[in-house]
Amino acid sequence: MNSANLDKEFPQEMTFIKQSTKEQIIMSDEQRVYCFYSNKHENEDKTTIIFIQGVGPGVYSWSDLWDELYKEYNLVIVDSREKPTINLEKNKNCTVQRISLDIVEAINHLKIKDKDIIFIGSSLGAFYVAHCIGQGWIKPKGCFLIGPSIELKYPEIVFRLALILPSFLLEEVGKFIARRFIRNKVIEGFQKKVYFERVDKIDVKRWKKCSSIRKWKASEDYKNINCPAYIFSTTEDKYHRVEETEKVRKLIKNSKFIEVPDYNFMRIKPRVIEFARIIKELIKKL
Repeated sequence: MNSANLDKEFPQEMTFIKQSTKEQIIMSDEQRVYCFYSNKHENEDKTTIIFIQGVGPGVYSWSDLWDELYKEYNLVIVDSREKPTINLEKNKNCTVQRISLDIVEAINHLKIKDKDIIFIGSSLGAFYVAHCIGQGWIKPKGCFLIGPSIELKYPEIVFRLALILPSFLLEEVGKFIARRFIRNKVIEGFQKKVYFERVDKIDVKRWKKCSSIRKWKASEDYKNINCPAYIFSTTEDKYHRVEETEKVRKLIKNSKFIEVPDYNFMRIKPRVIEFARIIKELIKKL
């Protein structure tokens, strides 16, 4: 499924994406990192949501939520180095530590104060959020973690093949295995179609270069989170399993688990409006 078909079945306005400021920010290692943001509320409530996505391009799956959030808050999306929006240079690192540092440097570049920051991290993005907070680099008002895990879950065979197959062959074999994995592990609907689209766009060379991320265990970072944390998950999501997110909740001292009806509730209209309202109400309590 391509973007045109996905948009036809699940049309999105993408107002925030269209109206946001786009910038390639130069990091301390001279790698450019893509960031898009809106600060239209700078003279009102200065609360700024720093949103970190999971694996893959991702923008389509969060656009409706972004449109709701940026109505009331400054919103910043920092893309991680495994994403195609970033021209990852040959000699640059692509690790959890380096990507987390990118987020810190982007925040400093935009001159956002810690006391104004709310983090939202989805899936792999929760690793980066947890590392930023766990290392004490950023001390936000609070954080929201959507479908977090302690370590990534991917078919082990793909990583074994990555050690022996050239990129052009791994691309075909890897995509076949990934599609089969998605068919078996993800329920029908928006989530499955977005995942299939991401697989079709995967850059195998970049994926191999960033593969050390899959070995990361985020336990210690979660233990060191000392701000209020809300964790969202749903039994309907067979990839981001509730059992795994519950393990994360137990590691974070000041945290609360919130189960939502399903994947679509957090991503597409009209129900994402209610999810955004829940987030807004929780932010008021921080």
